[in-house]
Amino acid sequence: MNKKTKTGGSLVYCGPNIKGVARQYTVYSNGLPQPLKEAAAADKALAGLILPLAELPDAMKKIRQKEGRIDTYYKRVLNAQKG
Repeated sequence: MNKKTKTGGSLVYCGPNIKGVARQYTVYSNGLPQPLKEAAAADKALAGLILPLAELPDAMKKIRQKEGRIDTYYKRVLNAQKG
């Protein structure tokens, strides 16, 4: 996970739905579930899509506008799911 996710507080997953792992825009206030922790540890792009809740509006905007680091991570995770 990235440095931002280690600061505590509520986190949100901004990536595409991953069956059995996470649903897009799910907020976690009591830590991340084990499948998401494991997926984030294995994939830096996926880990980059787990953000502090306060960053959600900007992340949604970047994904919608198809720009920036968040959109790049989103596309990488989405393409990995298509396999």
